Amino acid sequence: MSTSNQPKPSGGPMRRKKPRDRALPKKVDTYVPEARLYMQLQEFEKKLDATITRKRLDVAEYPHKPPKYQKRMLRVFLSNLASDQFVPVNEQGEPELFDRMNPPVPSWTLRIEGRLLDPPNSRKSQPNPPKFSTFVSRVAVRLFRDPSYAEGNIIEWYKQPGAPECDGFEIKRMGDRDVHAQILIYLANTQEKYRLREDLATLLDIHTDTKENIIMALWQYVKVSKLQDSEDKKRINCDAALEKILKRAYFYFPDTPHIISGLLMPPDPVMLEYMIKVDKEYTISQYAYDIEVDVEDTSRTKTFNVLAGNAQIQKDVSGIDEKIVSLIQGINHYKAKRDFMLAFAKDPVNFINQWIASQSRDLEILIGDERINHEELRRSDFYTQQWVQEAVYNYLLRDGV
Repeated sequence: MSTSNQPKPSGGPMRRKKPRDRALPKKVDTYVPEARLYMQLQEFEKKLDATITRKRLDVAEYPHKPPKYQKRMLRVFLSNLASDQFVPVNEQGEPELFDRMNPPVPSWTLRIEGRLLDPPNSRKSQPNPPKFSTFVSRVAVRLFRDPSYAEGNIIEWYKQPGAPECDGFEIKRMGDRDVHAQILIYLANTQEKYRLREDLATLLDIHTDTKENIIMALWQYVKVSKLQDSEDKKRINCDAALEKILKRAYFYFPDTPHIISGLLMPPDPVMLEYMIKVDKEYTISQYAYDIEVDVEDTSRTKTFNVLAGNAQIQKDVSGIDEKIVSLIQGINHYKAKRDFMLAFAKDPVNFINQWIASQSRDLEILIGDERINHEELRRSDFYTQQWVQEAVYNYLLRDGV
C-alpha cells in the first residue's frame, strides 16, 4: 500500500493527551456511598469557580471605577511637657547654685498626636494603619501670649511631598507661664470636598461634601419639590428659596456644576483649644478629639491579591488535579473489570457468546472486512449494545485520550 499521499506528523513523535476527566463513573455511588461526598465537593467546586471568575471580572474593572472610601475616626490627643520650670534645691531646702554661663532656661513642649481608630465591631486591630500625618495637609498653632518673644506666636507646618509620615508633632518654646493655644488642623482629604455657602447648606442640609454628592442632593431637592419642567426635563424651574440662592428663575441641570461652583468654598479646618500648663512636668488634656476622615477601602486590594494567587499554590493545585484524574482513571478501569466479572458471573454462556461476537466485530473493523452488515450499522439499536461502551472505553484508554 502506498503511503506517499498520507500526511506525516510534524514535530517528531505524537504525544498522548493527558486525561482530564474527573467525573466518577455512573452509578458508582450505589455500591460506594462515600462517592457522594466527592460529587458534593465537585458541585461546591463549580460554584466556587464561578464565584472566583466573577470576582476576577470585577477586579479587571477596578482601574476604570472610582475608588471606594469608608468613614473612619481619627482620634487626636493633646499634651505638653514642661522643663526647668523650678529652681532645684538641696537636702537642706536651699536653692542649688547653677552655672551662670549656662543657666537653665524654662521651656515647654506641645504635643499633637493622632491615631486612626479601628472600624466598629472589628475583632482585631488593623496591621500597619496609616499614620496621623497621612490625613493632615497643614497644621497651624497660634499662641496667645506676650508678643515680645523672639520665636513668634504663630507656628505652621506644611506637608512636603515625599516626606516620611509621622504619628504626631512637637512644638518646643521657651516660657514659664501657662499659655492658651489654638490649634488648626487642615485635613488632606482623599476626595476633594467643599464647604457650602450658608444659605445653600441650610437648603440642602449639607455642610461639607464632595461636588458629586452636593449635585446629587440638589437633584433630590428638585425631585421632591417637583421643579422639573413638564415639557423640557433638563430645565429646572426654581422655587422662591432656590431662586434667591442662584439668582435666576430657571436653569438647565447639565449646567449645575458650573452654576454652583461660586457657592462652594474650601472646607473649614478643625479648630482645637488647649491650655499649656507648666506647673508639672507632664500634662495631658482631659479630652480626646475624634475627627471623621475618609479612608480608601482596602478590600479591593485584598481581593485582588487573593485572586492573583501564588505561583506555588497554582502549581500545587495542578499537581493535585493530576492525582485526582489518575485516581478517577483507575476507578473507571476497576469498574469496567467489575462489570465484566459481574456480567460473567450472572450468565456465563450468554456473556461469552456476546463477548466473542463483540471481539469479532472489533476484528472485522480493524482488518477492514467487507462482510460487515451495513444494514445493521444503520440502526440505532446497534450502538446501544453493551459491547459498544466497552469498545469505546478500550479505544480511549489505548490512545490516551
